[in-house]
Amino acid sequence: MKRPRRTTTGIILMCLSQILFVCSWTTIKIVGQRLPLFEIILFRALFSLIILAPLTHWHMGTFRGVGWITIFLRSLTGMAAMILAFYAIIHIEIGNASTLFNTLPIFVAILAPALLGESFRWIQFALVLVAFGGIALILKPDADVFQGISLYALLAGFLAALSMICIRRLRRTDSVLTITLHFTLFTFVVSLPFAISHFIWPTPKEWALLILIGVVVTFAQIMLTRAYHFGRAATIAPFSYVSVIGAYVAGLLFFSEIPDWLSLVGAVIVVIAGIGVMLAAPAEQKVPGSTPGART
Repeated sequence: MKRPRRTTTGIILMCLSQILFVCSWTTIKIVGQRLPLFEIILFRALFSLIILAPLTHWHMGTFRGVGWITIFLRSLTGMAAMILAFYAIIHIEIGNASTLFNTLPIFVAILAPALLGESFRWIQFALVLVAFGGIALILKPDADVFQGISLYALLAGFLAALSMICIRRLRRTDSVLTITLHFTLFTFVVSLPFAISHFIWPTPKEWALLILIGVVVTFAQIMLTRAYHFGRAATIAPFSYVSVIGAYVAGLLFFSEIPDWLSLVGAVIVVIAGIGVMLAAPAEQKVPGSTPGART
């Protein structure tokens, strides 16, 4: 059967958004070799705000939100996830980091029944167990203890899932642009004192890369959101795992990172299980923005 043109457009937009996310993670890893983490987060937020503020006002006519408490919780959990994800990207293999914080849909499937009252199917439960088998292969519990920084990446996925739960609560009261703007503003304000206290003046090359991070992430988020306007979430969302493949390729090309076979097998298991969880999710769980890249 011929795929509808709109669905094809949605898939292309999703894939392009994930490629842009990988570009931003690669750039973060490069500048993170010298610049402090909170400085990177500060400028990622600043340059995103420069784009998001006029865009939000143009589309919404206001910056005001409605569900302030939930917006705050979304911003808090989202920023915590970003800090952990960026730290993991800088300090461990980018492919493994990407796989671990792309566990977002798996954690959403676990949390949604308790926090949102959404149904949880047995097939999802089985896939979650399979996914954690893949996670164990990446974390390698038999090598010393669980690798500490790898656990940061996994925790980032959990916190991002909490952030996504908040977005689902907000979907009837606030637009995606408004939610994203307040999250970005919150990130800028909170990271500012930490960035100032350990500030290192960027080189001209690093300034260019910092601007690139903010611009690329913002357009990746916009493209990701737009992707869902062209097809069913169940069809579009699985293509978000293009970022995992891209991250392993970027790690090999730019940082000479060659993952061991256990990590590769674990990544394949996590990706297959994650896609399965998305496809098996009840209709109420399949909302725009519920993909791994949405948080960074």
